[in-house]
Amino acid sequence: MRNEGLVKTFVASGAIPRYRIVALAAGDNQVALATSAADPLIGVSQEPQDIADGERIDVTFSGIVEVEASGVLAKGAWITADANGRAVVAGDGAERIGRLLDAANVLGDIVSLEIIKN
Repeated sequence: MRNEGLVKTFVASGAIPRYRIVALAAGDNQVALATSAADPLIGVSQEPQDIADGERIDVTFSGIVEVEASGVLAKGAWITADANGRAVVAGDGAERIGRLLDAANVLGDIVSLEIIKN
């Protein structure tokens, strides 16, 4: 279930698979695949395909989006990014991107995420 809010177009700094969490990159108007719970997370790629380095990418900043899970995740869990930009439970002090509206059962499940930044 998607109900996107604010969407902005950026340029991908590196390859970004679909339905992954993204972070600000060093270049102007660039985002990169989030690879750490300490990254400056800004949103989720809702592109229907993987994006190559240098291509334009739409990033959703608010609303309800779909994100790829890193494994088993409970409904209502607060989420951050794992090393591959997938949703993983946020530990203490982690940069959070939002809260899951669905449970994930296995790696690769696509689940609904309400974007709520901390």
